[in-house]
Amino acid sequence: MKSLDDALNVLLGTLSAPRGTESLPLGQALGRILVRDITSPMDVPSYDNSQMDGYAGRAVEMNNALEPLTVSQRIAAGHPGGPLDPGTVARIFTGAPVPEGADAVVMQEQVAVLDDGRIRLTAPVAPGQNIRPRAGDLAVGRVILPAGRRLAPADLGLCASVGMGMLDVRPRVRVAVFSSGDELRQPGQSLGVGQIYDSNRPMIIALARSLGAEVTDMGCLPDRLDVTRDGLAGAAGAADVILTCGGVSVGEEDHIKAAIRSLGSLDLWRIAIKPGKPFACGRIGEALFMGMPGNPVAAWVTFALLVRPAILAVAGASIPSPRAWRVPAAFDWPRPDLRLEFLRGWIDDQGCAQIHSRQNSAVLSSVTDSEGLIEVLPSTPVSRGEFVRFIPYTALS
Repeated sequence: MKSLDDALNVLLGTLSAPRGTESLPLGQALGRILVRDITSPMDVPSYDNSQMDGYAGRAVEMNNALEPLTVSQRIAAGHPGGPLDPGTVARIFTGAPVPEGADAVVMQEQVAVLDDGRIRLTAPVAPGQNIRPRAGDLAVGRVILPAGRRLAPADLGLCASVGMGMLDVRPRVRVAVFSSGDELRQPGQSLGVGQIYDSNRPMIIALARSLGAEVTDMGCLPDRLDVTRDGLAGAAGAADVILTCGGVSVGEEDHIKAAIRSLGSLDLWRIAIKPGKPFACGRIGEALFMGMPGNPVAAWVTFALLVRPAILAVAGASIPSPRAWRVPAAFDWPRPDLRLEFLRGWIDDQGCAQIHSRQNSAVLSSVTDSEGLIEVLPSTPVSRGEFVRFIPYTALS
């Protein structure tokens, strides 16, 4: 068996450099991978502007005025004013350009407006107060998003803020998804004796689509080597990545490994993690193959820890390690496995890690009823109060 880190290194080491580029309108680029660094073509903001509604003036004049100050102009957002007359202030609104000569904005709540329209400050103001300076967010030439970034909604807003309407991104990864097993029936069908519903394939399809992949549902492979081989061969011609669930264990009816070996290469198939030991990786022509276990929690865990980073790498994305927190355990785990374990659990109101009551790899509700994975090191018991690593599911999405 390989460790998780070794398996991931082997897996990522088989990948070729991502190919191709698409230029997409900003509104279509969510979740796509940037081809190259984006640098800001402008300062943001491009001018000093008011952070709130109030009055712009010279701080020293406003603080030392013996008489009420005259309001010499009114400046709304999108309408630049003229230079500020000495000894006066400008009525100004949020986002409006600060007039030449002004160095501070006093908020309107700290101003008394007299009957004749003049104002008197009710609190002192400091130079620079309530002014958003030019380039206070972004300076021209700064790298604002790196190549390999998977674009999030805020990233699109950032690109829009510097006037970018088109982005160069990688093409979507084409993913083909199979399940495997004569015992599987599809949701909506009736169940016979010894049959179960195919929960893995809808789950894996949804997980792959959440990464921005173009996913093809290839259906369920029967427990026959010839049909399995033909299905995988057909998918290899149209997909960048082939995913299967089940059929990679040691049973006589598990034909995925044999089919892959006859069509291409199989690099590894057992990982020292729990759940998720029977995991296969290989190639059929140019297509990357990954085979996940049949138990649904094991399929979910191996997708999160191995398949997800591989799909993102094929897409050209940078792959940071999942962010984790060290938190005290609110449970005892006295009989650890020889493998690295991933328990399903959550952080309670006291900041401690709690675990789901059922950790069997067939109990998918242990994922839906929890919020993250808790690491238990091989052969290392956990006692209440000891620190463990907690990986939130949001770090694996």
